[in-house]
Amino acid sequence: MNKKQIRKQVKGTRRGPREAGLGHIPPFTPTIRTIHKFRFVNGANNGTYTINRANLLNLILYTPTATTSVRLFEAVRVLGLELWSSPTVLGSQASPLALEWLGENGPSTLVSDTSIGVSPAHIRSHPPTRSSCEWWSISGQQESDDLFTLTLPVNSTVDVTLAVRIVEQDGPTAGDVPAGATVGRIYGDYLDGLTSGKLTPVGYIALP
Repeated sequence: MNKKQIRKQVKGTRRGPREAGLGHIPPFTPTIRTIHKFRFVNGANNGTYTINRANLLNLILYTPTATTSVRLFEAVRVLGLELWSSPTVLGSQASPLALEWLGENGPSTLVSDTSIGVSPAHIRSHPPTRSSCEWWSISGQQESDDLFTLTLPVNSTVDVTLAVRIVEQDGPTAGDVPAGATVGRIYGDYLDGLTSGKLTPVGYIALP
């Protein structure tokens, strides 16, 4: 028997701690976490909309009663925005589209595009590096901070990509106050909040 055969035979007889049933249980993260893209449309509601941390935390709500809601997400972080605006009728005039990153730290950053003829305006952008726009938004912490402003012509579409977390805690956080909601239903809130209610969620029943 040569040395290679001997080594192979010895190796085959070894039993590590995992094989003996003494292995280390792998780490486990109970926090529910994912990345999700939300879509909104403004229909005929052209204008300028400023979005804050509370707006993003309220995007998906559960209604335990007809007049109360609670957040499904207790922490969210903006990964990127993508915007489109339709050209005006027969391309009769220019149709501007704009996104301004705000945040508390760092200068604001403006991104814009304009539809010409029959081509739609289009913007794809990410929060400026190391700006507060890319920080996590957490329930109860600086919820009134403005993150970005959207300038939208009629019939615009806005995609918001977020990292979301369902954080373990003692009790849920209240969201926007609905009027006459169906008890026990999941609703999508408006990107600009229920009070303004212009940027309507796509794929969810809008909070009443």
